[in-house]
Amino acid sequence: MAALLFSAGLWGCGGDDSNWTAGLAGFAGYYYDGAKRVPCYWTGTTRTDIGDGVHTSVAESPIVWVGLTPFMAGYYNDGAKGVACYWMGKNRTDLPGDGAHDSGASAVAVFGTKVYSSGYYNDGTKAIPCYWEGTTRHDLAGDGTHDAMASAIAVVLGTVYTAGYYSDGTKLVPCYWVGTDRHDLQGDGAHDAAVSSMIVIGTTVYTAGSYSDGAKLIPCYWTGASRTDLAGDGTHDAYVTSITAFGSTVYTAGFYYDATKAIPCYWTGTSRTDLAGDGTHNAYGYAITLYGGQIVTGGSYDDGTKLIPCYWTGTKRTDLAGDGVDNAEIISPTWFF
Repeated sequence: MAALLFSAGLWGCGGDDSNWTAGLAGFAGYYYDGAKRVPCYWTGTTRTDIGDGVHTSVAESPIVWVGLTPFMAGYYNDGAKGVACYWMGKNRTDLPGDGAHDSGASAVAVFGTKVYSSGYYNDGTKAIPCYWEGTTRHDLAGDGTHDAMASAIAVVLGTVYTAGYYSDGTKLVPCYWVGTDRHDLQGDGAHDAAVSSMIVIGTTVYTAGSYSDGAKLIPCYWTGASRTDLAGDGTHDAYVTSITAFGSTVYTAGFYYDATKAIPCYWTGTSRTDLAGDGTHNAYGYAITLYGGQIVTGGSYDDGTKLIPCYWTGTKRTDLAGDGVDNAEIISPTWFF
């Protein structure tokens, strides 16, 4: 069975006005400085570090801009465990798990004066999906026994929407929550499926991810409970990592494998457009937004020695800077249950 890799809902993970401007000025991620991962964001091609200089940390969510202030979510390692957090500019706010085990935040939304984050914490036996309203944690329901994850969040007129997946003991089940009420989505009914990203427009919930047919992962998005399949190469795994929409058109980003490498791409409706890394090594699409009438996709590619963060305006690639030696990525969280 193919392993499922899923991401936070980059760009457009929320539904309030501030989230609609997310991504117009930057991408979040990390770079490795030879000793640790340093969380950062890029505005255009200018990198701003937001770590504390001590802990390995990763910003794993879209940027949500409120005025000129960026909000991002992720985690840092305190030497014993991962700690969920969000950043308002360079100021970090820790989010509570159970105090003893790993936790992580996958996405952030801002509504009024409140910051909302989605993610998980581990209670020592399983991962529990949750969202934080400020620093108040609200647990969400999986099956109560197995791992589950909230990978995206939106807040519309005070209603909190989260999306992700849970394990029922035999497979991963895609779902979204309205408040704490869970709504299951359909893959092929027999194999793993998961939601990586969401947007909410009015009362319509759009979610995106992939499902396994037993042989490969198939990229898709759901409008409410209705699933639309997308095309990879038809033989190998493909992933949707991000979703947005304008009018009646849904835009998604991700990547697919062609037997030798991962190829970044975006879909307009169901029409796929491939993007270029170095042409030889793996490359990944992790974010999509619409800006200035153009589709902008964020991601990373491997040049044979390291991962290089980048974004594509249409199909034109712009590289971004890490430390020039080590890996750097526009990143989305990846967990393997």
